Amino acid sequence: MTGSRDSLLGAALREARKRGRITQRDAVEGCGISYSTLSRIENGVLPVRSLQVALAVARNVGLEEGEVLRLAGPLASAGSAELADPSIRRVLRDGRLNPDALSALRVTHLRLLSSEFSADLGSARPVDVRLAAKKAGLTLVPSNGTEARFARQGQCYEFPRGNDSAPMGQRLWGAHGIAHRLIAAESGTIPECQVREVGSVAEREATYVASRILVPQALLAADLRQRPLPQDPTEFTAALERVASRFRVPTQWASARVAEDKIGELHW
Repeated sequence: MTGSRDSLLGAALREARKRGRITQRDAVEGCGISYSTLSRIENGVLPVRSLQVALAVARNVGLEEGEVLRLAGPLASAGSAELADPSIRRVLRDGRLNPDALSALRVTHLRLLSSEFSADLGSARPVDVRLAAKKAGLTLVPSNGTEARFARQGQCYEFPRGNDSAPMGQRLWGAHGIAHRLIAAESGTIPECQVREVGSVAEREATYVASRILVPQALLAADLRQRPLPQDPTEFTAALERVASRFRVPTQWASARVAEDKIGELHW
């Protein structure tokens, strides 16, 4: 069972729905979750991972927004807490943020989500992807197929085995699947992976979170304290390649992570 906060919110949604004689199917219309997920939320079996979903269901069943906010209390994710601020939600609803601002807000949310997940992955470099998947409640299954897909209601991620002599590819696939799982769990939906749509928002977000899973901020900072990046531009590329090798990720990922977190004083 989930904590009392989730139980109280789930019970309030259920009572409001029954007062209005609204079916679970009607209650979740346009909310991005299934009626079976709502059933588990109402019964306190599944935590409320997204305030946006809770508010959408509340609107459908006639529960006041203020009551949802009161019962939700601190959200499961710091990223969700950022997005749950009433002033931010009003701005988003009124459409006063331009697309760049919305994108930046979303990146902040994903950064916090991945940081929370990576907080206790341990001190090992490279990160153990199998253990990370277990923490996310996901089973990783290399297959002989050419496509990646989720099975068993999002609990199993099948991905191309590829060349067994290149284990980095399997690490990237595994982290990508974990990322999809984390993002979907926040909204109470079933994860999907459509790698052919590599330029889509969903796939780009999963790749971003995957890079932070394999190169967690704390581990990267600790690594660079031990082996600072050189100030000399001629040595910098080689140093980044060494960072990528230690974390067993592509050099582009190591470069992006260092740049994003502004780790180190890179002045020349």
